[in-house]
Amino acid sequence: MSIVSERTLTVLLIEDDPDYAELVRVWLEPNEDITFVLKWTDSLMEGLNTLARGGVDVILLDLGLPDSQGYETFTKAKTYAPAVPVIILSSSDTESLAVRMVQEGAQDYIVKSTCKPALLSKALQFAAVRRSGPAAGALAEAVSYKTRIIGVMGSKGGVGATTLACNLAIELRRQTNEPSLIMDMNLDGGLVSFLMNTVSEYSILDAVSNVHRLDRSFWSGIVAHHASGLDVVRSPGLVGSGHPSLDGLRHVLTLVRPFYQWIVLDLGKLTEVSLHLLARVDELLLVTTTSVPGLYEAKRTIAALRTAGFEGDKLRLIVNQLGNSQDFRGSELDRVFGVPVYAKLSGASRDLHDASVRGKPAAEHSEFRAEIANLARKMGGIAPKERRKNMISQIFSFAQ
Repeated sequence: MSIVSERTLTVLLIEDDPDYAELVRVWLEPNEDITFVLKWTDSLMEGLNTLARGGVDVILLDLGLPDSQGYETFTKAKTYAPAVPVIILSSSDTESLAVRMVQEGAQDYIVKSTCKPALLSKALQFAAVRRSGPAAGALAEAVSYKTRIIGVMGSKGGVGATTLACNLAIELRRQTNEPSLIMDMNLDGGLVSFLMNTVSEYSILDAVSNVHRLDRSFWSGIVAHHASGLDVVRSPGLVGSGHPSLDGLRHVLTLVRPFYQWIVLDLGKLTEVSLHLLARVDELLLVTTTSVPGLYEAKRTIAALRTAGFEGDKLRLIVNQLGNSQDFRGSELDRVFGVPVYAKLSGASRDLHDASVRGKPAAEHSEFRAEIANLARKMGGIAPKERRKNMISQIFSFAQ
């Protein structure tokens, strides 16, 4: 009788030896007790791509892969699928390392040279039992990251999306006092590092090309550190410099997610790159103005997002009043877009111009920053600060 109640288990084998992969396939051929569905990849990156699509019950993981070696192989797989049990495929000379990984969260390990069909089948079934047992809920809660990823996208160029992204990231860091990151994913833009007045030798391209070694220590050498305590990753910022693979960008985002409470992505406009990253975004702030071109492009972007299957409850419409366009009431804009206005920002063209000239975010005590602070508090579930009553109101209150 099968150890698990499910009669089908999907197993992801990450193993670079095709002969051994074929042997595992033969060992897991269907029998009367249970059916194993085997998915095989010969590199960690391809394995992560498979995990990203979901539907894997157990991971069989070789430690020596072309693009990853040893302990980092295990940590990356667990980061990508923290609730999926991992069984280490170990050689005899890496058994001590496999034992360490079991102590740090691997479900089990099997020495490849002594593995047999019955042993492998039972190990996979036991791993599935532990995954679905009484502790499964507690495990899922323990490994689920609290990180919130906020995408910021402009309906078109010049609506202030990058400015909002930079100031929002600073305020999320300041209001919540939690580790925070801003990543410039507008790959041809490069304005984030300019507005934040940060300098780094490295860009997101360097992170992608070194994703196989991207642990916390390596990552700290790529980011720049803003005076507010915010980490900043710049884009290459050069038109024609070449774009990294879309999967590579997604891998970087997934692997660094455990390091932060807040990650703000400056996505630029709706492009193939930004659309690909939306699957990782918890909330998307779509920034527009009330100029006719801004309204038109915002409506087109919303329609494109819906066509692409982006969930409407994640979309937040931000109306940035730059001072040179007609003002609209929120209810009027709701009717235009079919999406409620999440926030309206006052015109602050002079403050933002001065900030750009200085190469800094908006002044901390400016009206624009105050409104961004309230937006950050709203997103962080923090009660908004009450505005101080003016002197006349205080006098009347005292008289009463």
